[in-house]
Formats: sequence, C-alpha cells, structure tokens
Amino acid sequence: MKKVDITYKSSSTIHFLIDDDQKFSWVKNFETKYNRFFIIIDENVQKIWGKQLIKALESHKKKNFIFIVESKESTKNIHFYPKLIKFLEKEKCNLSDLVIGIGGGIVIDLLSFTCSTYMRGLPLYLIPTTLIGMIDASTAGKTCLSTNENKNILGTFYYPEIVYNNILFLKTYDWYFHRQGLSESFKYGILCSPKLVDALFKYEKNKSNINLKKLVNLGIDARVKIRNIHPQASNLGHTFGHAIEKMSNYKILHGDAITIGSVISFYFSEELGLMSVKTREKLMSMIQELGLNLYLDSSYDIDQWIDLMMADKKSTATHLNLVLLKDIYSPYSSKNWPFYKIKPTVVKSFLEKFMKTYPYLVKNVHRKLKKELIQYE
Repeated sequence: MKKVDITYKSSSTIHFLIDDDQKFSWVKNFETKYNRFFIIIDENVQKIWGKQLIKALESHKKKNFIFIVESKESTKNIHFYPKLIKFLEKEKCNLSDLVIGIGGGIVIDLLSFTCSTYMRGLPLYLIPTTLIGMIDASTAGKTCLSTNENKNILGTFYYPEIVYNNILFLKTYDWYFHRQGLSESFKYGILCSPKLVDALFKYEKNKSNINLKKLVNLGIDARVKIRNIHPQASNLGHTFGHAIEKMSNYKILHGDAITIGSVISFYFSEELGLMSVKTREKLMSMIQELGLNLYLDSSYDIDQWIDLMMADKKSTATHLNLVLLKDIYSPYSSKNWPFYKIKPTVVKSFLEKFMKTYPYLVKNVHRKLKKELIQYE
C-alpha cells in the first residue's frame, strides 16, 4: 500500500474599514470586478438607511437584486435558509456576482453561512449595522444557523472580502440593542485586551465618534487575536448564556445572556479555585459600572439547562468544555488547550447551589432587561 500525504494551505484576508462618513462615500466608490449585486438587508435597516444605501450602490451601474429579511432569531434558522437559496437560484446568482449583507448579527450569520455553501463560496461584502455585527459576527469567519433545538449548531468558517463599519448606523439604535454589542466588547476585553476595557470605560463617559471608532477597532483586534488561539476560545459565558437564551425563548438578547453567562462562569471559576473572590467581585463591579447585565431569572430548570449546555459545540458526549478566567486578561489554559473539561454532574451541583444564593435573581428577567438602562438597587 502506498500512502500519499497532501497538505492544503489557504489564507484569507479580510479588509476592515472603520468610518463615520455621513455620505457613505466608500459604498458609492469601491472598485469591483463583479457583474451584479445581490443585496441582503435587515428590514429595520431598510426603513432607516435603505434608500440612502441602495442609491449609493446604484452609483456602480450594476443590476441590483434586493432581499429583505426580518431581524429575529427565527430568521437565522435552518428552516429559513431555503428561502434565501430559492431567491439566489431564481435570479441565477453565480460566482461572477457580489453578495452584500447589510444588518446585524442575524443577517451576517445567515448570509455568511449561505454564501459559504452556495456554489461552494459566493463573493461576500458585509456592512454591519450593529456593534455585535462589527466586533463579533463579521470578524472571524464564523457562520451559523440554529435548529429548533439548538442555537448556532450549524456552521462553517467563511470569510468576507471586505467589512465596512460605519458607526453612524449605531447612532440610530436604542441603548437596549447597543448594550448587546458592549457586552460582547467587554467579554473580549477581559479575555485579552486592557486597551479595549479602557476604551469601554472611556466610551461610557464620553460617547464621541472618536471613542466609538476606537472601541470598534480594538474590538476587532481582540476578536481576531482570540480567534487565532482557537475558533471557540472567545466563548466566555457562551455555554451558560446560549442555554439562557433558549430557555427564555430568546426574550433575552445575546449580549445580556452572555454577560450573565460570564458572571456564572466567574462564580464557577471561584468554586474551582481558579479565580479569587476579589477578582470575581472586581469583574461584577465593572459590569455594573458599565451598565451591563447581572440579573438572572429565578425560574430556570437546571436539568434543562444542563441538557442545552451538553449540546454546545465545545461539549463531548460525557463532558462540558468551558472557557473560564483565572484573572482579568488571563483565561484558563492547559497545555495550549483553552477549555476547562468538566463533568456535567459537577456543573449541575454547582448551579443548584448557585441558584439558591446568587443576589441578582428575579422573576421575568426579560422585562427588567428590556429597558434601555439596567437599574441596580
């Protein structure tokens, strides 16, 4: 028998642009070799910015095809995916065309997955319109769809050619939605970037365009830095938090769920002897000062919680793999493996105790979080 080993190497470069140009000059003037534009746009963005953006894209004298999607969790679902495929097939979209995604994380996740699978890779530009879209969904090549049972269980890695971030989009969002992106920024910051954490506190005090652009820039840098360690090394709070999203029927948005998921992981790290009480208290104080979420619903079923966590992408058939912190800017790692391997029975025992003592337990927590500013008594 003859054995032949072949190694395939590929590299992907994403060009990130950070802007505050009110005229969206780049959208009008970018150079392109593609024949037609397929524009996938969030319906809320369409109402506010659609006319201006479509007019800018029409400057290229290309034929445009527009597909409007709702910004809700069910859009990023395997059952919606065929609708987008049908649209592309109907208009005979091919590799000579350019797909342009305009919207937040839901649009970006859905479209990136679709482009990665249709014709084995359609050319893709992204125009994120939320902070989560700018510093998370568009940055590291992750694509994902959910099923009825599990969030983000389907996915590929696929890279857009260009990501155009204009912070003016962020000025039209309620703080409730903006907080979701700040939550992700905080998570990336405490994992690896003192500069990003400092930028968050500066932005909290002075919400200038300069501070916001710096926040986006440092958020992208931190995200890519962690991505180069491991695709899921950024998942602090996600194993707990994704389950919280599902148990709330997605009434709790991603950022709020990930922040409280991170808090739970701080307590668990303390329980394991990885993190000091002082560090955990410091982190919670930072979260409160930034106006992020410390509240947790008191009604969650722990058995369901564990079952959902066991469906996490990092889990095995017998163990959970958690991203944990030892200290601020110091994630747990063992032999270059960035996850803490633990039996679900241990996590269940911890959660049973935690849910009896945690000081920020409330009923119907989504109602408290729906407000723009979280009030701490």
